[in-house]
Amino acid sequence: MKNILILIVFFIFSCAKPLVVETIQPGDDLLNCADLKQEIEEAKKIKQEAELSKASGGNFARALLFWPAWAQSLNNADDAILAANNRSFHLIKVMRKKKCPGAENLEANIIDKPKNVVETNLAEQLKTIKDLYEDGHLSEEEYTKAKKKIID
Repeated sequence: MKNILILIVFFIFSCAKPLVVETIQPGDDLLNCADLKQEIEEAKKIKQEAELSKASGGNFARALLFWPAWAQSLNNADDAILAANNRSFHLIKVMRKKKCPGAENLEANIIDKPKNVVETNLAEQLKTIKDLYEDGHLSEEEYTKAKKKIID
């Protein structure tokens, strides 16, 4: 019985695990504007890989054969997507502090995509963008634009 339990735990945690990037990494403040843009691109790639892993054939097989593994895999992907978004917002905040050109455009590209706001319900989405605004990740204009987009 113990061996079966170990096998089940192994299958659950051996699922596809997209990379979950740390939001704040040592040396972020030391990066120049070009390096910050590169780091944002890396975070976008990680997010795309996580989104693709949710729709992979492996997940379909997991759903059919062993649904707990499938659920764990989806949870891992969601964690990776959220972490990549948080990393991007952090890096853009650093770019703003350094007055890097184009920081506002990068932020607009992230905000314009509806998947970047946690898709749960209207109240939570509004709270999320309010928190981002209060933390300095969004300008007042970006906050107003995002709020209007959610409400509409």
